Amino acid sequence: MDADYRTVEGHLSLQDFVDEYVLRTGRRCFVVMQNDRVSGLITTHEVKKIDRERWSQTSVQSVMRPLSQLRTVAPETPAIQALELMGREGMNQLPVISDGHIQGVITRGHVMRFLSAQAELHHN
Repeated sequence: MDADYRTVEGHLSLQDFVDEYVLRTGRRCFVVMQNDRVSGLITTHEVKKIDRERWSQTSVQSVMRPLSQLRTVAPETPAIQALELMGREGMNQLPVISDGHIQGVITRGHVMRFLSAQAELHHN
């Protein structure tokens, strides 16, 4: 899990989001905040669905995946179970929620690296 997740305000335009967040950090997944609360996730996948000439007039919140529509996992969820959920739901990221608060974001890459390292350690 990446506990060092990045947040972005929902009112930001896609153009500013891409310029100031995606291109500056190289990250592809951000937690969207509104009124100091988590409201969803936005990734480069959602941005690519919008014509580039409309980015300056389109807000992050209008294209994000709302938290209410996202599958989430708890911190104690086994890695293989998270990977199965991502595969079944066609997702690359899962918010990790504990007591109603976001603890981080787990990605397919995180899970694959973890399982690979675990396999290496158990290989005789």
